[in-house]
Amino acid sequence: MLTIFGLKVSYEALVFFALFIGSEVIGASKLKDNSIAQLFVRVVEALKPHRTEDDKIQRIKDTLK
Repeated sequence: MLTIFGLKVSYEALVFFALFIGSEVIGASKLKDNSIAQLFVRVVEALKPHRTEDDKIQRIKDTLK
């Protein structure tokens, strides 16, 4: 626990607020195109053509109809 201006704050709360403010800054700036989340989204989109789960689910739905 840290005491800031007479207010006791846990380390977890400080980390949460720091990450929240960081995400807002990234979202409001040009950094969002280079963020880790954007990189992850690009990887997921690149792997999408190789996924077969959707086809399997559709085949199961068709057999149940």
